[in-house]
Amino acid sequence: MTKKQTPLTLEVFKEVLMPQIKTLTLETFEEALMPQIKTLISESHDDLEEKIKHLPTREQYYAREDKTMGELKKIREEVALTGHHYEKTNKRVDIIDKHLGIDTSTVF
Repeated sequence: MTKKQTPLTLEVFKEVLMPQIKTLTLETFEEALMPQIKTLISESHDDLEEKIKHLPTREQYYAREDKTMGELKKIREEVALTGHHYEKTNKRVDIIDKHLGIDTSTVF
């Protein structure tokens, strides 16, 4: 934006441009407002590029998600396996408790 241009804000639009728009034809509209609109779009585009430049690419994102899903699958398998081992061990302890005539569940 050059120093002579006024930033296009909602207030400027309402106070300055809205009265002019009511009297404009299509040709005068293009002459009067299109440069400001193009400048605003260009600046917004530049701001957007600045904001998204640190985001990962699609390939990087999918690679990271694949790794995360692989780790999640592994954890779920470990949880299932651990639960199965716990059940077997608990059953075994119950059999030993019964054979010895003690109740270890009251110890803890």
